[in-house]
Amino acid sequence: MIVLVAVKQVPDPNALVRVAPDGCGVESQGARPVLNPFDEIALEAALRLRETGVAREVVVVGIGPESWEGSLRTALAMGADRALLVVAPDFVAPLSVARLLAALIRREGARLLLAGRQAVDLDHGQTGPLTAGILGWGQAVRVVEWRLEEDLLHARRVVDGGHEWIVLPLPVVVTVDLGLNTPRYASLPNIMRARHKPVERILPATLGISIEGSPLETLAVLPPPLRPPGVRVGSVAELAEQLLTWGI
Repeated sequence: MIVLVAVKQVPDPNALVRVAPDGCGVESQGARPVLNPFDEIALEAALRLRETGVAREVVVVGIGPESWEGSLRTALAMGADRALLVVAPDFVAPLSVARLLAALIRREGARLLLAGRQAVDLDHGQTGPLTAGILGWGQAVRVVEWRLEEDLLHARRVVDGGHEWIVLPLPVVVTVDLGLNTPRYASLPNIMRARHKPVERILPATLGISIEGSPLETLAVLPPPLRPPGVRVGSVAELAEQLLTWGI
């Protein structure tokens, strides 16, 4: 079985985020680009499937500019067999990304698509479900535990107020959440080998997909409001009085 893993390059989530001067995005200059943390978990899940003999090949796919090559090579250093880069602008609407992924899945003959539950830069969380809808596949989102038994996926997923177990037949789209696994680190020898592995470039037009235009428009990006300063109290009684004053 071929497993396709959708990955995205994002600014380092540990870096300080500032609103861009135009007020329509965030300032990413100075922030180290990294693989989306949720996508790393998805890649680790795919690699474990290959190591247990369930998957034959793990293919990572990125849809973005040429500057994403470094993150794809990181995925290769972690253990992916091949990397595909669909050359596109830095932002592509989730529906267009889903159409491109669906076209690549048909081209590669994959039966399982793995992805993070969302990207930490825009937090859309739409690509996985949209791809499943286009393909007519089942989907399991926010998966924190799973196993494959023949052609059935058993998955425990996060829902409001708890978890639920679902069973789906392959082919299927799975988006993973925190807690599924701990992604491995790429060893130095694998990093060196990954530098010489090919990254296949693909143009959207060759897949018959147009990414022109977007149904999404960013009106403004605003920083969070400043918190009021804390109040130091001298006793439990004073604390209780303050809480009553605040209506807590």
